[in-house]
Amino acid sequence: MKKALLFSLLGMISFTNAQVGINNNIPSSTLDISGSLEGSYREITANSSLSAADYHVSFAGTSASTVTLPQMSTADGSASDFRGRKYFVKNNSSVANLTLAAASGQTIRTGGSNAANNTYILSPGVLGIFTANATNGWDLDLAVNTIPDTSWKITNNAFNGTLNSAQPIATGSTYQVINGSSVTVTVPAGYNQSIVTLNFNGWGHTFYSGVSMGSLRFQIAQTGTSSATYTSTTMTSWLSPINSGGYYRYTFPAAYSISNLAPGTYTFNLQVVREGEAGAAPNEVVVWGIRSTAEVYSRN
Repeated sequence: MKKALLFSLLGMISFTNAQVGINNNIPSSTLDISGSLEGSYREITANSSLSAADYHVSFAGTSASTVTLPQMSTADGSASDFRGRKYFVKNNSSVANLTLAAASGQTIRTGGSNAANNTYILSPGVLGIFTANATNGWDLDLAVNTIPDTSWKITNNAFNGTLNSAQPIATGSTYQVINGSSVTVTVPAGYNQSIVTLNFNGWGHTFYSGVSMGSLRFQIAQTGTSSATYTSTTMTSWLSPINSGGYYRYTFPAAYSISNLAPGTYTFNLQVVREGEAGAAPNEVVVWGIRSTAEVYSRN
């Protein structure tokens, strides 16, 4: 029975010029596995030391703990010369840090401008991959946070504006697009939430010949993947209490945010209408310029 099992195993393994193939008759590397790879798995909740029997270690403790890496030798061929050995260590705790500690006198290298230290801390949710090096300890190959990132981030933005380009605003009840106010942004796919923030800052003047007053009302028109109008986003007004006439200069900010638009590309324009004028109405209402910005914030 033992011979039959041995011959069966040998039938699955091919040796060619010191290359080993498992489920592969023509290995193309020193070890060529046509199939899955399985290593040991161990879960800990307190201080522990790694050994030659470990591969993937999961920490699920509730208080800060330390995992000690084994002492390794750089003497080629010695029993403790295991350069290239890898450990996968995952901090699955929700509250506690896990410290990886090299043996006394040895270090953990992270590379870059960071000095090699005797310890490295894995915060909750972080996976670390460590490899025994040929110098004096271990290399940190990878440290990645596996907790989903739920923070807001800017995923798209746009800017537009015109300066000192006079645009008379006609009377009547029809909204008029303010020149230079157009901004186009893309709401990306793959996020659970998104917010488009719009900011329009403009300036202009009215000319009056006597006592007069009036207002400008603004709205935002959306086109693109879907269309919408956002009314009464802001107002500005003027009042001339004297009869001598002259110019009244004004500014207007319009800020607005739109949540969870479907992924796609959208263009936004600021529109204006004159209203509420009384007394000796201004002979002209002019917008001189506007600066427009749009930012898309997304998160999972």
